[in-house]
Amino acid sequence: MTGLVLEKVSLRLKKRPILKDIGLRLEKGRLLVVLGNSGAGKSKLLEVIAGLAGQHSGRIFYAGRRLCQLPPQARPVGLVFQDYALFPHLRARENILFGLQSRRAPLAEQEKWLGAVTRELRIDHLLERFPAELSGGQQQRVALARCLVLRPEILLLDEPLSALDAATRERLALLIKRIQEKFAVTMLYVTHDHTEARFMGDRILVLEEGEVIQEGPPDEIFNRPRDRFVAHFTATRNILPGRIIERRGAGPERLALVEVAGERLCSASFPETGEDVWVCLRPEFLVLEEAGRENGNEIVKRAEAPANRISGCRVRRLLPQAGATLLVEMEGGKERVRLLAFAFGREQAALGLEPGRELAVGITPAHVHCLPRRPEDPYCRTPADA
Repeated sequence: MTGLVLEKVSLRLKKRPILKDIGLRLEKGRLLVVLGNSGAGKSKLLEVIAGLAGQHSGRIFYAGRRLCQLPPQARPVGLVFQDYALFPHLRARENILFGLQSRRAPLAEQEKWLGAVTRELRIDHLLERFPAELSGGQQQRVALARCLVLRPEILLLDEPLSALDAATRERLALLIKRIQEKFAVTMLYVTHDHTEARFMGDRILVLEEGEVIQEGPPDEIFNRPRDRFVAHFTATRNILPGRIIERRGAGPERLALVEVAGERLCSASFPETGEDVWVCLRPEFLVLEEAGRENGNEIVKRAEAPANRISGCRVRRLLPQAGATLLVEMEGGKERVRLLAFAFGREQAALGLEPGRELAVGITPAHVHCLPRRPEDPYCRTPADA
């Protein structure tokens, strides 16, 4: 089903390139997260789609209709700004109805959509309050309601949760996802938070310096990044230099033997050519084990492939995370590289996790992801620098 299509969209401001040949296709009713660092061009991309960024090259279509020649008010687009942009002198009711009143919508239509949207967002009891009397989460819902009453076909959200506390962010993320699914609105959601991106998106587009670096479903972006930038930005954390010493098999049965940290690991995800690689080991896939078990690392058929193990690891620090999760910092392998892994609180007791504790680390071949490593690549940052 044809939805939003961008073809070679570029934008320059004061002769400086902001967006470079952006292309994307998003089906109607789906949610695309635009992920990137500050200054990557995320907000400008939304402004271009909304018609607020001035002259640009390339073409923008929605449902087969070209949007580039339409003024902002004629586009089927709603934009929620990062700072909410509520009128401080108007009550929540007046802020929400501002767009409908500007369109001279009948009073009955205004009340119908005001009631429907505010009940869905659970702010119908706040309509007589001014923005200064609302919390950040309430202001965010008022700004969202102001867009939804206009029933846009495309909803653009520019880092909508960045100014909120963790508990409010979690509640509103769930609410936005439910609203998007209920109203079947096509949504672009900008963030620089990789956890938020993974939770929200049907698909994720990674933007850096105005260019699309990778685009795909969350599992592909996080578990099979295309290059070191995407791997680092999506918190892979353990990115180690390695070397492929043997390849075997083809298709879904293929495996490689990779030398990394002085150990040999089996990988099911590796480049077709070249020996020098970056080995990506996401901390959530590392399994902490008792030290002293035998390590198998020969290449065999996938059904018989052993779990890889990095031996001789020693715990350096335990760093509490959200909930009952710990981030375990270790040194391990024959080259004593630094590794980060996640553990639950119950594992802390079961394994006796404490600084100085000796462990082994296991990981399946499916979660050893290798990227091409070029001579000009800078050495990867250690977890302490990340």
